[in-house]
Amino acid sequence: MKSTKGIRISQIVLGALAIALSLAVISSSRVGIATITILLSIALLVVGIERLATGFARSEQQPKSSRYANIGLGTLAALLGIAVLAFPLFTAGVLVTLLALGLLSIGIARIVHGISDKNISKWSKGSLVGVGILSLAVSFAVFVYPTFGVFLLTLIIGISLLIIGMQSVAYAISGHKRSTYNPTAATTSTTLEHGR
Repeated sequence: MKSTKGIRISQIVLGALAIALSLAVISSSRVGIATITILLSIALLVVGIERLATGFARSEQQPKSSRYANIGLGTLAALLGIAVLAFPLFTAGVLVTLLALGLLSIGIARIVHGISDKNISKWSKGSLVGVGILSLAVSFAVFVYPTFGVFLLTLIIGISLLIIGMQSVAYAISGHKRSTYNPTAATTSTTLEHGR
């Protein structure tokens, strides 16, 4: 399906902004930390407001325990969103620690899988163990050098934004928007073809 001119222009503008932001994030760790904290804060605030709205909405189908849980979770998420903006360095430290722990667990899991699984080839075992050791090495490096962890986080976010921006611009230039599969339409067209 052809996309309209307005949608194509907005795709190009948003794609260019994402690419520019990705280059800024990759080139400067401060921009990367600011981007991380802003995105995380917005996500937490949106979740918090949505939970609060659900909790305060009067519905006969919603029991009191569910309402109180939604209000409690919404308040906690909103407060965390505000705290993330207020203490960006602390947030970056927490995210770096989570990154290191994630890499550590992935590394251990890969090594255990590579050693214990007898149904895979030697090449697969070696690659799993190698990836596991690499993950462990990176996780230890992040623990020892937190600035390396910040660099790694900003690099991941920068690359993600770059890919998103390039995809958006590519869709706009090609003039096509993503089509969704409609099983009803497909069945109807197939039936008509067979009926001829």
